[in-house]
Amino acid sequence: MIEDSQDLARLYSELGQALLHPPAGDPGAAVEYTRLFLSPQGAPCPPWQSIYLAEEGEKPRLMGRSHHSALAWYRRYGFEPVLDNEPADHLGLLLVFYAHLLGSGESDETLSKFEAEHLAWASRFIAKLREHARHPAYVQLAEDLAQHL
Repeated sequence: MIEDSQDLARLYSELGQALLHPPAGDPGAAVEYTRLFLSPQGAPCPPWQSIYLAEEGEKPRLMGRSHHSALAWYRRYGFEPVLDNEPADHLGLLLVFYAHLLGSGESDETLSKFEAEHLAWASRFIAKLREHARHPAYVQLAEDLAQHL
C-alpha cells in the first residue's frame, strides 16, 4: 500500500527506470528490452509519446512537439535528462520526472497538468506492452504500469 507522496514518488521513479534500462544481470530481459522498445525492425512498444500523438495524416517522428514540451517542463523544474540524445518524451523519463514533481511536493494542479500533457497517452503504450511482453520482468512491468497509471 502506498503511504505518502514520497512512497509514490519512489514507485514512479522505479517504473521509469525499468523503462529506461533492462534489469542488470538478466540477458533474456536485455534481449526482450531491445525487441520491445528499440528494435530497428519496428519495436512493438515504442516508449515515446510523440509516436502515439502524431496528428492525423502526419508521420510519427521523434524529437517533435511532445519532446520539446517535456524538455520545457524538465528545465522549468531544474531537471535535465542524463542523455542528450534521448527524446525527452520517453515514458521512462516522463515517469522519473513525475516522481521528481511528487517528491518535491508540487501542487495537485501542477501534477494534474503534467499528467494531462504527458501521461494520458500511456494507456496506449501499456496496452501494447501487455500484448507483446514475453519475458516475466516485462509482463510484470506492464501490470505494474496498468495498476498505477
